Amino acid sequence: MRFLALLLLLCTLTSCSMAPDSYLSVQPHAGSGGQTEPADAVIVQDYDGLKRAILGFVESGQTEGAIRAANYDGNVEDDLIQAAYEVAKQEPLGAYAVDYMTHDCTLIVNYYEIHIRITFRRSVYEIQSIETIPTQTQLRKRMEEAVDQLETRVALRLPSYREPDIPAMVTAYCAANPGTVMETPQVSVSVYPDSGSVRIVEVNLAYTQTPQALRAMQKAVKESLDAAAEYIRYRQSDRDKAELLYTYLTERFSYEAGSTATPLYAALCGGVADPRGLTQAWQLICDRAGVECYTVEGLRSGEPYSWNIVSLDGVYRHLDLARCVLEYGQLTFRTDRDMEEYYWNMEQYPACEPLPETPDGLPAEEQPAEEQPAEEPETEEGQP
Repeated sequence: MRFLALLLLLCTLTSCSMAPDSYLSVQPHAGSGGQTEPADAVIVQDYDGLKRAILGFVESGQTEGAIRAANYDGNVEDDLIQAAYEVAKQEPLGAYAVDYMTHDCTLIVNYYEIHIRITFRRSVYEIQSIETIPTQTQLRKRMEEAVDQLETRVALRLPSYREPDIPAMVTAYCAANPGTVMETPQVSVSVYPDSGSVRIVEVNLAYTQTPQALRAMQKAVKESLDAAAEYIRYRQSDRDKAELLYTYLTERFSYEAGSTATPLYAALCGGVADPRGLTQAWQLICDRAGVECYTVEGLRSGEPYSWNIVSLDGVYRHLDLARCVLEYGQLTFRTDRDMEEYYWNMEQYPACEPLPETPDGLPAEEQPAEEQPAEEPETEEGQP
């Protein structure tokens, strides 16, 4: 018994093991001066590779990244400063998405270990939703789609940037499609970076109404236009259609002057006599009824204004529907010479000329109908 206790004490002092040899584990000693490379570090050997690595972190929305520069061709520390600056300030995606970027560089025996930390001002979703639009035609179509879908933000990469007038594109499309576009949005454009042939353009479209409200307005306007066109379709002459259409509009509402962001809806469904809305309404209903009509963009008393020129069975006349419902109380047509306070490009629209005067001095269109002589009653043969 005393021998066994002595044997155990001896084994403990000499680090001996009683376990079988197959269970013996030997680990190499790790010196305190060594560091290991992160498993996901990007390996680079020159400036272009370094810059691509940093840009890759931005493209993936990665807030931290590790780079290992081994057998590097150049000055790593100087190149790191330059590459980080170019990615954050001069590359389109960096200028668009990065708020600020920090970095550090440590020499580990024969390579450099670089750590990049990025603070973004855009989400990963916003970065990944950037669309590449190669041509001006595609840009115009994309903005038209954004208006139709009531999008509030679009981010586009333009490989051949030529300072497009995006607000004008949107305004023109809205003006050409008043029956489906209820509100022309306010458009703001930001471009990243400030120079270069390749840039990212962020377009924000602001509406006064929610998408749900605008879609409801669109539906109500369509129903009103359909009803108005049906209401006048059985009249034969253009003048008769015009008079009945005026009755249709004025019997629905007692119009009041006003200006709204949704002029067509206000004119057809709200009783607001916004000149643009009433002009659009008249144009759209005439189009459906087969009556030749034009929307005139001009000036009245020096201010932007719109009205219609309508064909009345081959005779063109100006129609300021807003003044008809607010001032005259009746449907009033005018010739060119009656439009003293208005200005428009006369070459773009049909001339509204007065008809030739008759011998009594009245224009032919204002002549009262001739009275037909009363027919003599028939008498039987032989009677006086």
